[in-house]
Amino acid sequence: MSRIQLLRQHLPNLLTLCNLALGFLSVIMALENHLRFASWLILLAALLDFLDGFAAKLLEAISEFGKQLDSLADIISFGMAPAAIAYKLMEYALKNELPFTGLSGAGLAARIYLFSPMLIVLFAALRLAAFNIRDGTSGFQGLATPAVAIFIAGLAMVVLIHPDSAFAAFLLRPLSLLVIILVISILMILSIPMFSLKFSGFRWKGNEIRYFFIAVSLILLIILQEIALPVIILVYLLLSIISWLSKMNNQ
Repeated sequence: MSRIQLLRQHLPNLLTLCNLALGFLSVIMALENHLRFASWLILLAALLDFLDGFAAKLLEAISEFGKQLDSLADIISFGMAPAAIAYKLMEYALKNELPFTGLSGAGLAARIYLFSPMLIVLFAALRLAAFNIRDGTSGFQGLATPAVAIFIAGLAMVVLIHPDSAFAAFLLRPLSLLVIILVISILMILSIPMFSLKFSGFRWKGNEIRYFFIAVSLILLIILQEIALPVIILVYLLLSIISWLSKMNNQ
């Protein structure tokens, strides 16, 4: 096998490993209180997650090995990494509202709040396992793990860029964060059809919702910059639900 053939075969897996490495670094940065850097690493990991699938199709290098490696990378980059960020946000929230001085002296309520980000990892694992064994006919369902990770990273951006805003004050409440964690965790495994961002072609017909979403996302990014991230994920979720309800009404 030539070097070019080897490169074509293994390039998607190399991109997946880079995704995994960024996820690991994001966890470390989050635990070291560098939440903005950790959030950016998640965004870069999400880009590589898109590129590895694109490269696999383009180079005709799709394999069962690559599929399993991709899921293993995702559980770190889009399960552990956002959970680490959520953990630090919850820690800040507890310090703001409770006499919280650390895990060793925390009461039961504080421990429940502090350990709640574990749900992101657990439900991400459930989603990825279900996705790996699906038969391909059930469509794209539930909120994807990269979307969850980007949403959490976006929340951290809001808190860091606008710490004195009313929205940041709302986010840095233990109960608010707990509800957000519960909702996004459950959304990962719900059987709600979500539209895929992957284009089968570039014609307008059949891709209307994708082009509309991209246009709205670009406008939000221009106006809100980094803090647009959680809003973009909410727009994606809303458009998916509207599309699903519209199809049900037309049946």
